[in-house]
Amino acid sequence: MTQRPITRRSFLRAAALTGTALAVPTLLSACGAANASAQPIGVQLYTVRDLMAKDVAGTLAQIGALGYQEVEFAGYFDQSYADIKGWLAESGLTAPSAHVSHQVFKENFEAAVEAATVLGHKNLFLSWLPPEDRTVQRYYAIAELLNKNGEIAKSAGIQLGFHNHEFEFKNHNGLRGYDIFLNNTDRNLVKFELDLYWTRVAGVEPLPLVQAHPGRFPCVHVKDYGADGSIVDVGDGSIDFGGLYAPLRKAGVKHFFIERDNSPAPMETLTRSIKAFQSMIGR
Repeated sequence: MTQRPITRRSFLRAAALTGTALAVPTLLSACGAANASAQPIGVQLYTVRDLMAKDVAGTLAQIGALGYQEVEFAGYFDQSYADIKGWLAESGLTAPSAHVSHQVFKENFEAAVEAATVLGHKNLFLSWLPPEDRTVQRYYAIAELLNKNGEIAKSAGIQLGFHNHEFEFKNHNGLRGYDIFLNNTDRNLVKFELDLYWTRVAGVEPLPLVQAHPGRFPCVHVKDYGADGSIVDVGDGSIDFGGLYAPLRKAGVKHFFIERDNSPAPMETLTRSIKAFQSMIGR
């Protein structure tokens, strides 16, 4: 599909959502110049799922206007892939990654691969496991399915992986689900997306884990840990993203997706979080 140029309509849509009509062209120009040679910063779109449900095109345009360069999808909100691809191009965004639901992963993984092929996703991550799948027996079965679907994805030039929460690190008589996945999946077929908040909840240090498996973690979720243990805007919590950033990159992390699961003001969260993250990593 031929990429459409950024249009006046997409600029005005983003400006209307942010209330900064005059500032948008300047903001986009400045962000583009500043980030031209830097590692892209992305957004996990689950953060703005309620906004996406109302206006996919406008939400993507606003995210691009904030200076983000990448997005990770968590559903397509009944929009056509062709339309989404056009809106991404208009907003100056790419979508190197997407989450795959448990149901799609088990019942219709080919559909996820089809979407990835059209939209340019290079990574697909199984996003969550229901409680009945959190046993040692089921972890082994899911590892087998990860390998099987990983072959399907690989044949289409796409990398399959797994995104964690805290429960995969629970000890089951000396076995952890996460270790079962790491040790029983083909490293060429199955990668991992480390959620830095959920590893903190689980009491796991992320850097030793990633360094012990170089090249297996192409993506991370940048999500901060508040004083009460809740998810907060990046910069309002206690995770040292500045100290983690360079070592994670050296160990093979290529994509950093900012996320807050239940923000009361998602666009304000994304505005504050990118500024804080840029400051932490020396942008």
